[in-house]
Amino acid sequence: MKKIILAVAVAATAVMALAASASAGVERYQTQSMTITAVQPEGAVGQFQNVWTHTYTVELNPCDGSFSGVGSLSGTINGFYSTETIAGHLDGDAISFTANRPDGVEYSLSSAPLDGKTVTLATSSPSVPWDLEFKVGATKRNSSNYKNHGEYVSQAGNKADAAHSCIGMPIH
Repeated sequence: MKKIILAVAVAATAVMALAASASAGVERYQTQSMTITAVQPEGAVGQFQNVWTHTYTVELNPCDGSFSGVGSLSGTINGFYSTETIAGHLDGDAISFTANRPDGVEYSLSSAPLDGKTVTLATSSPSVPWDLEFKVGATKRNSSNYKNHGEYVSQAGNKADAAHSCIGMPIH
């Protein structure tokens, strides 16, 4: 009987060691911040020497790609212009979002590549009679380093919401 118990204990220890080593170094979903830079021609369509620069700092939800945040709008010619709010979705290497200025102007981009080179046309409200051309780029930074989902849940304020999150789970 002692041999069977010892054999079971040794086997269980081996399985736990194997599971621990298998999960070591596994990339996991983390909370992320992202800086989005969108430039558009200032003063003349079709040129990118003088531009309006929209710079947004957002919190990215790595579980579903959604984000929201704030930013500013400044021009090469006209200097600082406005603050803006933004909400949208990251889908791989493309982004879709809507930005709002305090004066009621809103513009939206759909599936804009994040290469900083490709021109994507935006829609606006109120609409304008010229093309709203944008080039968009972004940089992401992990703002956490959870070893596993349990660590994330234990540190979260709202445990029920945290338990449903992908943060700390292995990336598949």
